[in-house]
Amino acid sequence: MSDARPSARREMTAVVAVLAATGLLLLVLETVLGFVVLAGVGAAVLLRPRARAGLAALMALLGLVVVAIGVTGDGSSSVLLVAAGALVTATSAFAAARSRRWPPPRRGERMTPRREPGPRDTWDALDRGEDPTV
Repeated sequence: MSDARPSARREMTAVVAVLAATGLLLLVLETVLGFVVLAGVGAAVLLRPRARAGLAALMALLGLVVVAIGVTGDGSSSVLLVAAGALVTATSAFAAARSRRWPPPRRGERMTPRREPGPRDTWDALDRGEDPTV
């Protein structure tokens, strides 16, 4: 089990990085779609695995919409839209399939480990007029 968690974290990090980079590209090409992809990535990081899988499925559908917009458009940006949409679709479909194995977000936990008070901390508390036994 200890080997699965680091690989799941790496998967999650890779998916977030790819979707964020694609969202930034879309931000230049189609501003609204770029904001939607970036907002989806931000929300996915904060959601629990089951909700994350549902959001990833919606993001895959959004990727198909981006592909359709790119196919119907003309010009050099349409090729980039198709590529970005395909990347969003593929990455989001992967996330929808695998995100239930990814760790849930940390909530209510301290990011730094608590340190046990030492003898010096006891004396410092006494100097401040606090009771270190409470």
